[in-house]
Amino acid sequence: MEHQALYRKWRPKTFDDVVGQQHVTQTIKNEIKNNVCGHAFLFCGSRGTGKTSTARILSKAVNCESPVDGNPCNKCATCQGIENGSIMDIIEIDAASNSGVDNIRSLREEASYTAAVTKHKVYIIDEVHALSKDAFNALLKLLEEPPAHVKFVLATTEANKVLETISSRCQRFDFKRITPDDIYNRLDYICNAEGIMAEEKALRMIALHADGSLRDALSCLDPCIAAGKEVDTAFVSDFLGRAENDAVLELCRHIGGCDAAGVVSCIDDVCSRGKNLSPFIETLIRAMRDMLIISVSGKCKSDFDEDEYALLEESASAYSTEKLLYAIKSLSEAVSTARFMTNPRVVFEAALIKLCTKSSDGSYEALSSRIAELERKIESGVTVSPVKKPSPSAKPAPQAEKESSPEPKPQLPPSEFLSKIQSAWPEVMNDLSASLVLFTALENVQLREENGKLALTFPDDGGRAMQDMVADGIDSINAAVKAHTGLDANAVTRLESDFDSFKSIKEEHDPLEDIINLPITNIE
Repeated sequence: MEHQALYRKWRPKTFDDVVGQQHVTQTIKNEIKNNVCGHAFLFCGSRGTGKTSTARILSKAVNCESPVDGNPCNKCATCQGIENGSIMDIIEIDAASNSGVDNIRSLREEASYTAAVTKHKVYIIDEVHALSKDAFNALLKLLEEPPAHVKFVLATTEANKVLETISSRCQRFDFKRITPDDIYNRLDYICNAEGIMAEEKALRMIALHADGSLRDALSCLDPCIAAGKEVDTAFVSDFLGRAENDAVLELCRHIGGCDAAGVVSCIDDVCSRGKNLSPFIETLIRAMRDMLIISVSGKCKSDFDEDEYALLEESASAYSTEKLLYAIKSLSEAVSTARFMTNPRVVFEAALIKLCTKSSDGSYEALSSRIAELERKIESGVTVSPVKKPSPSAKPAPQAEKESSPEPKPQLPPSEFLSKIQSAWPEVMNDLSASLVLFTALENVQLREENGKLALTFPDDGGRAMQDMVADGIDSINAAVKAHTGLDANAVTRLESDFDSFKSIKEEHDPLEDIINLPITNIE
């Protein structure tokens, strides 16, 4: 006997068999019982939630010779003929491959003929959003004034693409994602009916992995029972890649502890097992999202099982809200960038290491994350012991005295350095007037200081072009400043939006990082 996939073998036969959509099935049953069934239905929802199955049950129910409480009896000749496909009055159309206006015109011509066997012709148009605009317009008149013997069921996963003139002429039903508990109960029922031993944890893993789609769950169950008559937790975990959750949780601990070496080792281990890093990082982002919800609300509905969730809660204590937001943003950007890379591992490793070595990133999000960590340490009731640095007057070691090194040039205080250049700037511009291009580009420049250098800052609007014009004349600018002030300007160009006031404190080392990592003693 030919094997039949579980999702086909266990397709619902009555409205009562449809899982998790009672708000839809009960309404349709009431309409059929009271003989007030509409002529057009629009079924919306994600994949595997029962739209097409409900449409087929509806086609049997409106034509059944002996309906039972709004359900088809599945025993009369009409129900059995529709079920085995021998009755041709139920027409299923895939709009994705029949999206043209000519297909809908031929449908309009066929719809004018009465049903051959049943009371009603039923047209089930799947993925109706794929119809072209002309095809929608051709369908519009038919939906507005259909023949009395015709009913339409339109199914779609993208309701926003269906024209409002179409949806307004249909009874709309939204199919919700099926809960993991409902999926588990259905899987357990099917396993018992099939005589298959299955561990509860294994079935719950499949239910979580299905992401609200019962068809996906049954498609996962099929290969899991092919190896034997028992659905084993270890096999399901390996088959679904749930074993990678352990690596994800380990990675969360390493990032929380700023352990870059541990992060690299974890990625090495994942790659050595031949796993694709992109879905692995997406799972990590999902874990970060769960920790973010835990940090702000104390609990979270998670796809991770109970043991994994407990580890997530433990890891979340090492993160501030700002750090989680920064981590999710950085990893999401890495996933987008990696799509265009021949070696995406480099992108992911760089993003993960950046999360561990926070001082390497001067972005607003990174700085906010680090400041939040410092505040969290202070709020937790700790004091910090200042780091002792050598006195400026301390004499160098004898060995250092013997070494010959050029004497550093004296530097003016920042305000005096910039003030002196600003005072001499008209003379500098006069010297540069020989180059019309350079002189024009510098007319709207703002003079600022950046780490002891002169920062020529241009407005964002058109500033990039002025930067390019000045680039070739930097040496001339430095020479003119030197001639009128005696200072080494070492001029650089910046856009207004790129000018970072934090750069002046990050040249040698990162004081903020020093503060966060200061020795901590508990307050007594």
